[in-house]
Amino acid sequence: MYRYFSAERIGDTLLPAFKGVMGSPNEYFTAMPEARDYRDSFMLLCIFLSIPALMASIATGVITIIFILPISLMFGLLGTWMWAWYLSWAARGFCASSLTTAGAFQICAYSSAPLIFTWIPVIGLLGWLWNLYLNWQGLVSHGRIGAGPALLIILGAFFVMMVSLITLAALLLYAGSQFGVELPATTWF
Repeated sequence: MYRYFSAERIGDTLLPAFKGVMGSPNEYFTAMPEARDYRDSFMLLCIFLSIPALMASIATGVITIIFILPISLMFGLLGTWMWAWYLSWAARGFCASSLTTAGAFQICAYSSAPLIFTWIPVIGLLGWLWNLYLNWQGLVSHGRIGAGPALLIILGAFFVMMVSLITLAALLLYAGSQFGVELPATTWF
């Protein structure tokens, strides 16, 4: 039997929840109880998002914690809720699943466990990729969606996000060039 995170018993449940989702995600998500509300998932996500912000603050100076921690929590929580809403909408709309937004947020919160390593340069990228895998595993095991449709849901959103970022970067480069902004010469490509 796995132990799941409880906001009432943080000290007793945080490490077992981390080890369970990182060690055997399929079994962990399959046995996960349905989310009744956002409370436990919200607290777990705040902890997972706070660790890299604290590490970055320590590396750059303690005064930056005043700015980095609240901003990273705000954007992390808002972004995760939007991602959970999308996962829930796509699961209900395309796969006839009964996954609620609270259930999708629960999957996203537990899937955020590898994000505690994002402050480490190369390992951070692997943490983001492992996070996407855990989201997929949560949709398959807990959301009871087929592996193929779950992969399409995640890759579809990832593709839209990448196209949006590339478009935004192109617009910013174009706008900068209109105001005489020049990029520095680089030797790495």
